[in-house]
Amino acid sequence: MNRPLILFTFGLSVLIFGQNAQWPTRASRSFSSNFGENRDDHFHMGIDIKTRGTIGHEVYAIEDGYISRMVSNYNGYGKALYLRTKSGREILYGHLDKFKPVLEKVWRLQQTKRKSYIVNANFSPREFQVLKGELIGYSGNTGSSFAPHIHLEVRNKDSEPLNPLAYAFDMPDKVKPEVKNIALIPLSENSIINASPLVQTFPLFRDRYGIYHFPDTISVFGEFGIAIETFDKRQGANNKYQIYKAELFVDGIKKYELKYDKIPFSKTSSAKTVIEYGMKRKKLGEFQKLYRMPEHPKLDIQTLKESGILRLFPGFHSIEIKIYDVSNNSVTIRGMVTSAFPMSIRAEEILRNDMVITLALSPKRGGMPIRDAIIYSFTPYGHTDKNKLKYLHAERVKKNLHVTLEKQSTKGSILQIIAINELGGLSEPYHWTYLKPEYSVIDILPSLDISATERGMFFQVEIDKYVPARVRIKLSDNNTFKSFTLNQIRPTIFLSELLPYELAEGAKYIDVELSHNGLSRERRFQIHSKVAEPGKETAVVSVDKNCSIQILSNTLYQNNLIWIEKIITHPEVNNGFHLSAVYQLHPFDLALNNNFNVGIKYDFELAEHSNLGIYYYDNKEGQWVYSETKNNKRKQILTTSLNKLEAVTVIQDLEPPLISRMHPNEGGRYKSDAITQIRISVDDKLSGIEAKEDSFELKLNGQPLYVAYQPIKKEISYYLERPLKNGNHNISFSVIDRAGNINEQNIIFSIY
Repeated sequence: MNRPLILFTFGLSVLIFGQNAQWPTRASRSFSSNFGENRDDHFHMGIDIKTRGTIGHEVYAIEDGYISRMVSNYNGYGKALYLRTKSGREILYGHLDKFKPVLEKVWRLQQTKRKSYIVNANFSPREFQVLKGELIGYSGNTGSSFAPHIHLEVRNKDSEPLNPLAYAFDMPDKVKPEVKNIALIPLSENSIINASPLVQTFPLFRDRYGIYHFPDTISVFGEFGIAIETFDKRQGANNKYQIYKAELFVDGIKKYELKYDKIPFSKTSSAKTVIEYGMKRKKLGEFQKLYRMPEHPKLDIQTLKESGILRLFPGFHSIEIKIYDVSNNSVTIRGMVTSAFPMSIRAEEILRNDMVITLALSPKRGGMPIRDAIIYSFTPYGHTDKNKLKYLHAERVKKNLHVTLEKQSTKGSILQIIAINELGGLSEPYHWTYLKPEYSVIDILPSLDISATERGMFFQVEIDKYVPARVRIKLSDNNTFKSFTLNQIRPTIFLSELLPYELAEGAKYIDVELSHNGLSRERRFQIHSKVAEPGKETAVVSVDKNCSIQILSNTLYQNNLIWIEKIITHPEVNNGFHLSAVYQLHPFDLALNNNFNVGIKYDFELAEHSNLGIYYYDNKEGQWVYSETKNNKRKQILTTSLNKLEAVTVIQDLEPPLISRMHPNEGGRYKSDAITQIRISVDDKLSGIEAKEDSFELKLNGQPLYVAYQPIKKEISYYLERPLKNGNHNISFSVIDRAGNINEQNIIFSIY
C-alpha cells in the first residue's frame, strides 16, 4: 500500500501545536506525575501515564511526524522513541517494553552492529514516517522506572521540555489545588519573623468561600521570603501533582510569579533552588519558594525580573498568593503582616497571693505600648504542651500591660512571655518564674549545635534542665577569641543572632560558658571549619584528621561554612564490615550546585584488604549506599565524589551478588512456545549492582546476548527472536557488584 507523503515545516511557532494532540494510549487517561515536579536534583520533565500496573499496552503517535531517534539504556528512559512532529516539536516516549515490529528489527540490527544493548540511533525525516494515531510501540517498565507506565515529554523545536498539559493535551479538571502551610524565611542578619531569626511556619485555614487565611497577623522585620506547601489534585486520583502557576502580591502589587511552562535541560540541576531545600532535608515538608536568591540562576519558570525578596516599610501590609493548575482552577491565600522594629520587654511581679499572680509587662527596647501578651508554660526540663496559658485579667497602664494569672497554673513552671505592641509586632521571648531551681550552672552540661544557612550561621546551646543563666560562646584559636552572648528563646535553649561565616574562620575551639551569681561553667568543643566560596577550591579536615572534604570551584552557589563532625550515635551498619568512624559532613541541609570530593583515611593494617568503599547514609531510603570509590593504597586513603553533604563511613563488602531466580531454570523441560524470554533476578545487599553492561554477561548456548536490565526491579531480561529448537540448551550468567564481587551460574534446560 502506498503511504501518503508527509510534508514537514519546522519553522512554525510552538503555539500552532495547540492542545489537540491524540492521547498516546488506551491503557488509561490518568497520570501519576506531571510536569515540573521537584526530584531534588532535577525536575520531572513530562507526565507519567498510568498503564494499570501492566506492560504491553499499545502506544500511538500523538501527531503526524517521523521517528527521529531510538534509544535503549539501563538507566533513564530505558527503551525510548523520539517523534518529530510536523510542527517541529519533539515527543519522547520513555520506558517502553517493545517498539513496533519494524522498529524492533532495526533496534536488533543496531545492537548487533554495536555489539551492545545500548543503542542511540538517529533517523532522517523520510525513514520512519508516522501518522497521528499510528502504533509506534508498547508500554513497559524499562530504565529507571518504579512501576509500569509511559513517560511522555513534549519538547519545542530546540528540544526544550514543555508542559504537555499546557501545550498538547486538554485534560478536563475541576479540582482546585490545595495548600497546607506557609513559611516565612528571614534572609538578612537582623531579620526576624514573629520575634525569631529562624524560619517560621504557619498553618493556613480555609473559610466557607474556599479562601485560605493566615492564622493571625505575622510580625516581620528586615528582608524575608515566603514559601508555600502546596500541590495540585485531580478528580479520581489520589496523587499529588505539581502546581502550574503561583503569584505573590504585596499590597496589590505582583512581586513574584512561577509558571511551569518550559524548563530547559540546562537548568534542571537547579531544581533544589526553587524549594526550601533545608526544610525538605529536615523532613519538614516540601515548600515552594516564592522568591529567588540572587546567587541562584534565574529559571524560565521564574517569569518576573523581581526576586520576590521582601523588605517592607513599617506598618501593616496585605499579602495575597494565588495558586493555579493548568486548567485555571485556582485558590487564594490572604493574610496580613506588620513590619515593626524589634521589641524586647521585662516582666516584674507586682502582686502575689494564694489565688493569683499579677505581672507588669513593660517595653525595654522598641518603646511602643503593649496591647496584649501570649504566655506559654514550660516544665523545668524545657517541655511544653504548646497551648497558650490563659490569663484571668489584663489591664493597660500607660505603655505597660498588667496581666493576672491563676497561681496554680504557674506552679512548678517557667513562663515564656511574648508581648504584642500596638502595630501587632511581637517581642523577643521573656522568661519568668518564681520556681527556685534545685541546681546551679555548675551542675549543668550544655550541648552545642551549629546551623549554617544561606546567609549566615546560628549557634544554639541547650541545657538539660532549667537554671537561671547567662550563656555566651567563644570562638577561639590558640591565642585569641571572639565572644557572643546568646538569647534565651526557650527556658532551656539559647540562640545566637545570625552571624557571618567569617567569624568562624580559623577557629579551633568553641567554648560554651554558663554564668549566674558569680558561678560559671565552661565546656569546650573542638571544630575545624572553613569558609568556602564559589569559584575557589577549599579543603576541610576533621578534628581527628581522618576525613576530609574538597570543595570544588563549582560546588557552591554562595559562601558557606563547611565542617566535619565525627558522630558517635549513627545508623547501624547491618551488612559488610564497618571499618572506620562515621563522619557527618556539614551543613547537611545545604543545597549544592555541583559535586565535591570526600576522602577517608584507613588504618595501616587494612592496607592489603580488598573491596573497601566509602558509603553515605541515605535518610530517605534508610540505608547505607555505596559511592564509587578510588583506593590509594600508598597513601591509605579512599576517595569519592558526592552531591549532598551526608554522613559517610568505610565499609568492606566481601559478599557476592545474589542470583535469586532464573527462567528457564535448572533442569526445566518446556514446550518451545513456553520460552519466549529469559529472566534473571539479581540483588546485592551492600555495594549494589551498577546499571551498566560490564556488570553482566549472559550467554545462550555459548552465544552472548545483549540483555536488558531494570535497576529498580533488579531484573535481567532478554526477548528471544525465534523459538528454541528441541533438545538441551545451556545458559551461563555472571554478575559483578560495585565492590568487585562476582557470582556465576550455569544451567541446562530442555525444549521438547
